[in-house]
Amino acid sequence: MTLLVTGATGEIGGALIERLTERWEVRVLSRRSRLDGNGSMRWVRGDLADVDSLRRACEGAKTVLHMAAVTHSRSSDDYLRVNVDGTERLLRAAEAAGAGRFVHLSTRAIGATGGGYSHSKELAERQVKAAEVPWVILRPAEVYGGGGDPILALAQTLRARPFVPILGDGSYRLSPVYVDDVVDSIVAALACREAPGRTYVLAGPEEMTYLELVGRLEEILDLPRRWRLHIPLAAARLAIRAASLLGVGGYVPDQIPRLLLEKSSDNSAAVRDLGFAPRSLEEGLKAL
Repeated sequence: MTLLVTGATGEIGGALIERLTERWEVRVLSRRSRLDGNGSMRWVRGDLADVDSLRRACEGAKTVLHMAAVTHSRSSDDYLRVNVDGTERLLRAAEAAGAGRFVHLSTRAIGATGGGYSHSKELAERQVKAAEVPWVILRPAEVYGGGGDPILALAQTLRARPFVPILGDGSYRLSPVYVDDVVDSIVAALACREAPGRTYVLAGPEEMTYLELVGRLEEILDLPRRWRLHIPLAAARLAIRAASLLGVGGYVPDQIPRLLLEKSSDNSAAVRDLGFAPRSLEEGLKAL
């Protein structure tokens, strides 16, 4: 069976491709020309903005795994152009090719109040659910272990500084999930008979506030308690807005609303159907 994958160069994709090639002929969509992969993987040139390239990429593909997305942008138009319009084009190409399943990697940070990214993913999910091709939606929580993630960045901050900056009171909640556990569920979603037409939250087994996460990391890393430097939300919003306008530091306007957005941590459906068995934060960090 041929599987088309978008977004394979992202944090999850790097850990996923090797697993996929054990079971499928994998075709990886890329905007840049690349040498063919070895064995059961090959690169195909294409772009979510190019309808013809998507049609060619989908030809003969029985399943489409769509992970490509803009996750941080200073422009809401970028989110809409890629996450919404790009998803719609890929869905049409998958339908035209007669694909039997479309697995969409979304986020549990869903909703217009979460800012541009969260709203774009909500709109993309609506398109997926309205498509003719059988679909599965996966909503990962805060993935760590894939490189460049905020959980490991926080761990580095705790190691390097005697203080840790915290937005507001730190009561916003997270459910860290180890990258390999997310990969396991993606692989399962590609073949699970019960999955089509369902949405799965892939949240870690421990829901905690940001303050609690800081304390847990200090314990796991065997570090003395760091001074908590609380930054008022109003001041943080102004600073991030100014930095975003100036193009400084990679900050984007929707970072704070996305962080504060209330999110589901109910992973029971994924446990039931996909065999999702997320490890604890301590277990995941030890596995790195």
